Amino acid sequence: MKGELKACRNCRRITTEDICPTCGGETTTEWHGYVFILDKDKSKIAEAMGADNGEYALRVR
Repeated sequence: MKGELKACRNCRRITTEDICPTCGGETTTEWHGYVFILDKDKSKIAEAMGADNGEYALRVR
């Protein structure tokens, strides 16, 4: 399916690509949960995940 959302197995970034544009890791369609970080400097979730602004999966298989 074209445009299917995938998550990176390394950084958990959500993308439609087969290779993560952020870290170059492999992506998968087997992921659960969704978080959108708008301001990483004020986000406790971003701090805990070590993530920048963007869309991330909470759990990736």
